[in-house]
Amino acid sequence: MPLAAKVFLAMKTFLLWTCPLVFIEGILLLLTKEDKYSKIEEKLVKEVGGIRKRVFPKIETNIYTFQNWLLKRKLLLGIVFIVYALMLFAVLRK
Repeated sequence: MPLAAKVFLAMKTFLLWTCPLVFIEGILLLLTKEDKYSKIEEKLVKEVGGIRKRVFPKIETNIYTFQNWLLKRKLLLGIVFIVYALMLFAVLRK
């Protein structure tokens, strides 16, 4: 078996095994509410030990901007995840 065929077979196997995970993530995005996520985020942002070092504050701001953009489009993103998982599973199961 050529190396390219082995690589594609490994990619197919990996994608096939991740389809259920993407599907479950899509369902979780559809079922969860934004306020629950905000509460978890507030608990995780607390400083531990009083020491906090910011190395790249500009990058961190951009990450939060993208995260907020995704949260606003949570319903659409959940539907995209579910459709992607179903389509990928239908194509790769053969």
